[in-house]
Amino acid sequence: MEVKINSQERTHAIDSHQRGRESRLRILASLGFRLWVPAVVVALLCQTLGAWGEKGHLAINRLALEASQKELPPFMAAARRQIVYDAYEPDRWREEIDTPLNAAQTLDHFFDSELWGNISTLEPNRFAFMEKLVERKTGLTRVGYLPYSIMENYGRLRNAFRQYRKAKTPEGRESAQANAIHYAGVLGHYVGDGSMPMHLSIHFNGWADGAPNPQGYTLDRTFHSRYENDYVSAAISDALVRPLVRAPQRLPNVFAAVKDYLQQAFNELEPIYRLEKLGEFHPDAPKERGTQMISSQLARASQTLGSLWYTAWVESGEQP
Repeated sequence: MEVKINSQERTHAIDSHQRGRESRLRILASLGFRLWVPAVVVALLCQTLGAWGEKGHLAINRLALEASQKELPPFMAAARRQIVYDAYEPDRWREEIDTPLNAAQTLDHFFDSELWGNISTLEPNRFAFMEKLVERKTGLTRVGYLPYSIMENYGRLRNAFRQYRKAKTPEGRESAQANAIHYAGVLGHYVGDGSMPMHLSIHFNGWADGAPNPQGYTLDRTFHSRYENDYVSAAISDALVRPLVRAPQRLPNVFAAVKDYLQQAFNELEPIYRLEKLGEFHPDAPKERGTQMISSQLARASQTLGSLWYTAWVESGEQP
């Protein structure tokens, strides 16, 4: 049987959640519940299929900055609030339903490894990858572009650091600094997506329809949000993750490091499905093994992000 999974299904899952919420809100308003509808809007819009949810994404950037700030220019630590805020920015764009922005950026949050092959064989840039997809007769909207989202935002950050170093006026320096802060925060979002195994697989929300499932893994279509959002909210704290985040390292080959990082996340896909089958990842009854698994994934994201920031800063002082 053909495995039927693509980016439109992901987009539809998100958009249908939003439309359903809006419909329920209109009904509530018609029944006279106008006074409390705004609070409902705030609560419901926070629940999407973005990796880690807001709490997890903010924690990744926050802990990355704690671990790496001594190796970065001082303005990075001073901009802590903005860098942490921007960790969730790409998921906020999803509120622009049925727009060119949402259609384009949805593809940047995932990479369906099974539809490509070994992550180590990725093409060096987005457009070379797209050409290869065309050669393979694979739809351009099927596989996703997460590796390139990370690399492109890394490049923007490195360039902003470079402009900061070479600025000849206080105004130029201040503007380059603002750019670097924003790119650092947004980069953290995609690095966070890359540590969540379901963002590297066709099995992104329960085992995919049509795929062999001899182990009987869950078909629960709430598993994605239960894992990354509900469980994180219920059981994960900075105190659990912080001790697992090590100091940043200079990455000698950034693209190779990113590919290894994504491959490690994909390698954890079946382990999390096995743990789910054993009763882990239920937010109403957190268990040690599930908590350890998610804490280690968030820590790996923070550590990788800190290393990318640090490497971008070092490379920005070198010849392009």
